[in-house]
Amino acid sequence: MYSFSRKSFLALLLFCAGIKSKIRYFYFSDSETKTVTAFAEVVLPITEPGMPNLEEANVMRRLDEELYFVSEEIQEDFHSAVMVMEYLPLLYGQFAFFSNLSLEKREELLLELAETDSDILRAVVGNLKLLVCLVYYGHKSTWKSISYPGPFANPPEKWSEARIHYQNLVKGKGV
Repeated sequence: MYSFSRKSFLALLLFCAGIKSKIRYFYFSDSETKTVTAFAEVVLPITEPGMPNLEEANVMRRLDEELYFVSEEIQEDFHSAVMVMEYLPLLYGQFAFFSNLSLEKREELLLELAETDSDILRAVVGNLKLLVCLVYYGHKSTWKSISYPGPFANPPEKWSEARIHYQNLVKGKGV
């Protein structure tokens, strides 16, 4: 049996962790990222000609950034909403999680949920959709496609301290 020194083991562990998480999120877990991405693929017009995809519009990164700085109550509510969305197909006769359904099955489920009498389920879907759409259409890459000329007088973008702090975290510049 081959033995590793403690230093070698830690180096290997850090290397493997770096490979696993090329894109590091501070709010979303890996499973939540998968669920929200699957949801965004259904509600956003990313397959339409001229519309940017999720990466071009920086959807997941901006969602992660915004939710990282909100209060714990809002964070927990969003975690709960994502979890409900992930497990919801099981209540509607599907034998898979939301993120594992085909695009067509996800679309069918959301259409079925639009007709539900449950205020809670409509709130989950509506609030997830609202936040995803705000982030998507708030990105400059979508503006030309929707004929939005941009803010009046086109002032330069000014980042808040929170956004600067988040970008420093992403770049690994510490707290």
